[in-house]
Amino acid sequence: MTIDRRALLKALSAAAAAALAARALPALAQAPSAAQFGKLAAALTGYPEPDAATAAKMLRAFATPQRRAALAALADVVAATPAAELDAALAARRLDGVANDLVAAWFSGIVTDGTRRSLVLYTDAYVWTAMTFSKPMGVCGGPTGYWAEPPQ
Repeated sequence: MTIDRRALLKALSAAAAAALAARALPALAQAPSAAQFGKLAAALTGYPEPDAATAAKMLRAFATPQRRAALAALADVVAATPAAELDAALAARRLDGVANDLVAAWFSGIVTDGTRRSLVLYTDAYVWTAMTFSKPMGVCGGPTGYWAEPPQ
């Protein structure tokens, strides 16, 4: 059997395209919507759902191509699992790592992707709500002299 050069090149390029598409499938996974992401944040952190703009901002930073499939699976598990069983369900599906990364991002306002860090939220980071005795630098805490009284 003989094959001409054109047929060989077509076959090789089709094989290469198929291999590339197979590797790209996890990256093409659909991330949850901003509304689903807000519900996910509320379920994992115990805080109320963030407003739509804040959820969308965090989603854009957190839903990297490498995380999209895990994030979609995480949203599905959280939506279908009662709160009392959530830790066990996440551990069983090996989604506890991405869940911890997401909670850390909401509290710190920083999204870590490998060695790269991005500040996504500053004044809206949950750390400031958790630390009722403090506030973000650059944000006024009250009238002049408010700091003279001990925190309540």
